[in-house]
Amino acid sequence: MYEVGVVAALEEEVFRPAGHEIDVYVGCSAGSVVASVLANGIQPSELYQILDEDRADPLNFTRSAVYSSRAFRRAFMQFARFLWALGKHATAGFRTSIPDMLARAERDFPVGFFSLTQLEQHMRAMFEARGLTNSFAALRRPLLIPAIDLDTTERVVFGAGKLIDVPISHAIAASSAIPGFFEPFAIRGRDYVDGGVGWSGHADLAAAAGADVVIVVNPLVPASTEPGSRPMRQRGLYFIMEQTNRIYSQNLLRQNLDRTMVRHPKTAFFLIQPTDSSSPLFGPSMGFEASRAALRYGYESTRGWLASAGAGLLRLYGQRAASRSAS
Repeated sequence: MYEVGVVAALEEEVFRPAGHEIDVYVGCSAGSVVASVLANGIQPSELYQILDEDRADPLNFTRSAVYSSRAFRRAFMQFARFLWALGKHATAGFRTSIPDMLARAERDFPVGFFSLTQLEQHMRAMFEARGLTNSFAALRRPLLIPAIDLDTTERVVFGAGKLIDVPISHAIAASSAIPGFFEPFAIRGRDYVDGGVGWSGHADLAAAAGADVVIVVNPLVPASTEPGSRPMRQRGLYFIMEQTNRIYSQNLLRQNLDRTMVRHPKTAFFLIQPTDSSSPLFGPSMGFEASRAALRYGYESTRGWLASAGAGLLRLYGQRAASRSAS
């Protein structure tokens, strides 16, 4: 939702006035859903309005896109299996340590609590209902979706090379498989997990594809505790896990961007991410309740960014528009 708001603001303030369109889309994890729709030719402003007004449209992403009633029943069964595995091996001896117990039980643990089959089916049906393509090769603009091969540990890129014929809906599911939460998604006998594992941003893919301006949209940044506010440890296990994941992701993003900027010195890179700790982007990220608040925040905060830190992007496209008019 945040990403849609950001790109809608960029379309309104930067691309449309300059008479320019995005040339290549790179989408990782949930970002692959957004990128797949935009690469299919849907304008950011149209997508924004559909989501903001909660229209009855196939593009309006809802809870049922990933979580059906069957999905929760299955997750409960997987959690029961997890508890059974612990209980089975806890009886091995009264002096068994917890690490030893976990080591014995690991083969009986489930591979994830939720399946991404529902997401793949939803995306496939959404493309069909909207007359959009589920084929990378049929897109007007290149779309690249990274994921991680669980067994080789390598990053793979759907939409390029030998993986260009994989359906877009399958690539989205593979790139969205958050380890532990979702099962790895299998394609052609290979297991894939979230493209953000060990990577963040994937700006190098856009630069390598020939983009001379790369805009990285990063929704998840760590929250900083304000003086007098409640400490992180008092906010519960989920919040702590979310915070540590964001710290990890933020550090990866900075490292990857630094390396990419060195390798592509002629490419201009811009990073857009939340800065206000009171924004709806700080806190557990799985809820749908604050989704439209995140959408609107993405739009408004990006307009503010363009008026300050992002002024260089506006100038760059303003110069291009002036040059095109002169010629």
